Amino acid sequence: MKKISNFIPDKVIKKKETIDKFNTLLKNNIDPNISTKINVINYSDTSITLECDDSSVSSIIKFESEKYVQIFKDHGMYNIREVKVKLIQFQQSE
Repeated sequence: MKKISNFIPDKVIKKKETIDKFNTLLKNNIDPNISTKINVINYSDTSITLECDDSSVSSIIKFESEKYVQIFKDHGMYNIREVKVKLIQFQQSE
């Protein structure tokens, strides 16, 4: 029997590794109180998409987006021009 990992394309594995790298870079360069509430979930040639579990943190990141873009530029990713933010919508049980 083959492992499931044998069926995962290399580009998917590489993308996950890159996202993990971006997450580590971001979390090592921001306030620890904020770093626990955000995660890099996607990227493109010119943008990074962050997911937040707190609307206040989401607002801060949107307001200070240039600061977050600069973190990536300071680490050699000069093509990053935008940080997109998604807020996690939790379902409340009734």
